[in-house]
Amino acid sequence: MMNQTPYDENDALLRMTVCGGEARVALLRTTHTAQRAGDIHNASDVAIAAMSRLMTGSAMLGVMMKEQDANITVIVDGGGPGGRMTCVAHGGDLKISMHNPQVSLPPRADGAPDVAGLIGKNGTMTVIRDFGVGEPYIGKTKLISGELGEDFAAYYTNSEQTPSIVSLGAIVHEGAVLSAGGVLVQAMPGCSDKTLETLDLRAMLFSGISRDLFEDPLDALAERWFHDLEPVMLGRQPIRYHCGCSREKARQMLKSVGRDQLLEMLEQDHGAEMTCHFCHTRHTFTEDDLKALLGSDMN
Repeated sequence: MMNQTPYDENDALLRMTVCGGEARVALLRTTHTAQRAGDIHNASDVAIAAMSRLMTGSAMLGVMMKEQDANITVIVDGGGPGGRMTCVAHGGDLKISMHNPQVSLPPRADGAPDVAGLIGKNGTMTVIRDFGVGEPYIGKTKLISGELGEDFAAYYTNSEQTPSIVSLGAIVHEGAVLSAGGVLVQAMPGCSDKTLETLDLRAMLFSGISRDLFEDPLDALAERWFHDLEPVMLGRQPIRYHCGCSREKARQMLKSVGRDQLLEMLEQDHGAEMTCHFCHTRHTFTEDDLKALLGSDMN
């Protein structure tokens, strides 16, 4: 474990263009968001690292959607012992679930968390873009490594035909998230070969991103990495863990199961309880609540 104190700032995403607008950059800190996810799910260190990477990558996708009611859902299912992970991003709001977040694995030989071992790599990454109107767009790619950075880059390249560099990382020690975040560099339409070469060479700077985020604020990293590439800052957006579930939403979901199942719950269980997979909040419904859902003829 590192001896120095990690740099502490609010989670956020910086957006900028570089190279005269031929490429765009998203630089994220998600340390507190990852900590919240780990606490909610009582997760192991390697599971927190995996969840932080998926949330960071999903946030990169989410902030690119301009529609007010749009959201992104990213599902990773690689066949590993951690099971399927599902992350939902709505702008800077993130939430995540994982089938087996308590699974623990020893670190890799280089000391890094074995995220690929937890997730597996014999599976897929599915990205669902819901624009709030019409049918959602669904893209699916095969996992490349299970480390998620390469997998997000492959999604951008294969599903969106956008050459991209994605670096994701986290430092977690005994349940404490010391740093988490990532960087996305994307070529824009019409990007020159010279700019692509320049960006490819720049990728090596991001290999230690978890340590860089541990030591420095986002603004300092943006200056260090892109100062010579004509950076133009576009904005800063806060990032947070936010579920948004409510008793009313749970009631609507319960109502949607249908009359027969509601009757079964009433007769056999004398009530119902729904637990949110993202925040573990329990919503309890009594016999009277179920009767109200079924209609006044049940009173």
